[in-house]
Amino acid sequence: MYETITEILTTRFAVPASAITEDTSLEEVLTDSLDVVEFGVIVGERYNTLVSDDELTSVTTIADVAALMNSKVPA
Repeated sequence: MYETITEILTTRFAVPASAITEDTSLEEVLTDSLDVVEFGVIVGERYNTLVSDDELTSVTTIADVAALMNSKVPA
């Protein structure tokens, strides 16, 4: 999951891979609220699930996003 999130951030949002760790906050790499919404849509589409705005506001780090998606996507 972490690798997919990193790929999305680097390819769709031009975030340098060196700037992304599990402890990186979304605010550090997605500075615009529209980017956060778009990120949620892209991740949701990748895993064929819906990621709500409330869920996105409840996560802080990349690791939190990965944990959220792991809870939503069957293994």
